This record gives sequence, C-alpha cells and structure tokens, in this order.
Amino acid sequence: MISFVRKRILRFDVLVLFILQKTNQSYQVCLDEFLTGLSKIPTKGSLSTARSQLCYKVFKRLNLLINNIFYTKSSYHKWKGMRILAVDGSTLKLPNHNSLNNKFSKHYFGAKANVGHWMSRISYLYDVLNGTVIDAQMESFDTSEATLCKAHLPFIKKGDLVIFDRYYASYELMGILMGKGVEFLFRMRKKSWKCVDEFIASEEKEKIVTLQLPKKCTYLLRTYVHLTDTLTIRLVKKKNRKGDIQVFATSLLDTDKYPAKSITNLYKKRWGIEEAYKLIKSRLEVADFSGKTLQAVQQDFYAKTMLLSLSAVLSFKVNPKVKGLPSRKKKETRDRKMMLNRTYIIYRTKKLIEQLHHNIETLDNMLDVFITKIQSKIEYSRKGQSVPRKIKKGINTLHVMSYKVI
Repeated sequence: MISFVRKRILRFDVLVLFILQKTNQSYQVCLDEFLTGLSKIPTKGSLSTARSQLCYKVFKRLNLLINNIFYTKSSYHKWKGMRILAVDGSTLKLPNHNSLNNKFSKHYFGAKANVGHWMSRISYLYDVLNGTVIDAQMESFDTSEATLCKAHLPFIKKGDLVIFDRYYASYELMGILMGKGVEFLFRMRKKSWKCVDEFIASEEKEKIVTLQLPKKCTYLLRTYVHLTDTLTIRLVKKKNRKGDIQVFATSLLDTDKYPAKSITNLYKKRWGIEEAYKLIKSRLEVADFSGKTLQAVQQDFYAKTMLLSLSAVLSFKVNPKVKGLPSRKKKETRDRKMMLNRTYIIYRTKKLIEQLHHNIETLDNMLDVFITKIQSKIEYSRKGQSVPRKIKKGINTLHVMSYKVI
C-alpha cells in the first residue's frame, strides 16, 4: 500500500477496478476506454509499473468480503438446510517468463516432449446452488488436487455438505470432515476400497459400513475430541445410462430423510463447478493472461475468480422476465425452465464496475439498470438433452458466435 500513497491517476482503487473490468484488448485501448474524459491517459508502461506494486491477495480478500456479506445478509439457497459445496481442480497453461520459476514449474508434453510449458494447478471450493467461489487456490502443477483440497478446509463450516468427485476420498479427509461437523458425498473409485468392491459384488443397493481409522490418521482424535477411531458411512449404488455401476459414499445415514434417490440426484449438482470452470476458461479466457510475470498471472486468475462471485451475488434472486411473451411457447422450450444468461450477467457486471469508477453516487440507479437488463436476457434449461461428446485430438476448436468470449 505504501506504493499507492502518492497522488496519482492509477491509485489503488482505480487499479483494482481497472483489472476487474478490463477485457483482453490491448493495455492502451483498455486504459482509453476506462479513463475516458481525462486530459492525460497513463501509458501502458505506467500501468505495468503500477501492477507490479499490487499484491494479488487483494482480490482474494475482496472475494472473501463479498462472500461474508452475502452469507450473513441474504437468505441464500440451501438443500435440506445445508449449504452445498463442491471441490474440484483443473490446470492452466501459463506464459513463458522467468519469474514464474518462483512458484510454478515447467513441464514437457507431446510425442517428443521437447517443448516445455509453465503449468499451474488450480482448485475451487464452489457453492453449486448460489454460484459463488468460496475459496480458490493456484499452485504449481506438481501440487496434487488433494493438497489443494486441504487448503480449502478452513473455509468449510459446520452444517455444510461437500461433494467430491473420484480420487478425493480418503480416511483422513473423511475424518477431518466428520470432526468439523461437515457432511460429505464422495463418488468412490473401484479397486481402491475393499468395502466398495464387496458392495458392487453384492445385490444390495445401499449399505452402512464401518471403517477403521488408520494409525497415520489417529492424530485427528486429538484434534477433534468427539471423533472416534471408526468412521461410519453409507454406500449407495447406482447404474448409469451405459450400464456401469457407480458407488457413492456419504455421511448422511438417515435413509428416511435422505433416500438413495435424493443422494444420487444431489451428486448431479456437482456439475455446477464444471460450469464455473467453463465460465472462467471459455468466457473470461483466464488463460489469455494480460501479463507474463508471476504477479500479473496471479492477479488475473484471482480477479476473474472474484468476478464470478460478484456477478452471482448481484444477480441473486433476480428472476427472468420476458415482455410480450407469446401465449404459446415453441414446442422445444415449452417444458423447460427459463434461466438468466450468466455470460451476459458477467458482461454487465464488468460494465457496472466501469461505471462505478466514474460516478459511484448513482449506484442505486445503476443497479436498477443492471437488474432490468439481465432480467430480459434469458435462456432455457437443457433438461432432457443428451448430445454425444465429440473428441477431436490435434484440432483447434472453433467456437460459433453464441460461444464467444466476453
């Protein structure tokens, strides 16, 4: 903050707002549009110098502040009284710069593996019902998703329910969640858990099993005094469309309150975190970094992550509204639910941030315009649609107009 004490055009608040709303156009074009009306526009060199003094953690703190306000001031969506969170990881290809060596690692891919790329592994703790990113982590590609998951644990609270994909389940993680009073739902791997393989071989559709806590995890008994050396979980079996058997493990033992069907349907909500990655990668093009340095890379990732949370909070409880809707809908949309266009919401959120810089006194009016505009931009759910996935290796994907970036 000492670097921003002097009076200058690119002061701290201006720089933060600029990074949040900037597009993937050139620095100078973005500066001209954001600082329109000023007699003197800073150069792109001045912007680079200012960004080098800004810690990326400001965006993590702002994201935390947004979530704290949202979860304390609003009646957010829950499932049977619980906040539904999901954890999943992904990867990002980074630009080529020597400063990345301080945090990330270079890896070689391809047939001959003669071209190295700086890579990172990212992970989200995501609220699938409300669309907010509770916590984000960005570390070296060498870091496992399980390690990044542990970094999310301080942000999980008693009364939450966390959904995990395969490869996350472990005695330690189950013990920690039970010790914190957190419910969980894992999709289990085959040939990795004896109890799972025995359950698949049986005719049972669900089963209560008791697991013995390994010696290496007994330290949890000192951390969580009410935790015992045995873990009681419930296994639920489901056969998918291809005929493959899927097994889920959950801490929800009450079969009357949580029937097997509700457990398998709950796991489907994990797809929300995949949609979040699609938004930040395809719509916001997070991998198209606006700088090559370590500082710029981290600023872009956490700023765009914060933008996901902010847009979700601003559009919370805004219902789709169509003027002059025909009495008879088209056959293909008749039975589908109307939804807000999330891509357009993010676009309008960036425009709102740009307007805040010029005239924050009219915030109420700007929010009214924001709500009116996003209400009219609707799309229909794709419930019931099933399109086979086309995998084309070695071919760059070309997106049609409806799939363009913001």
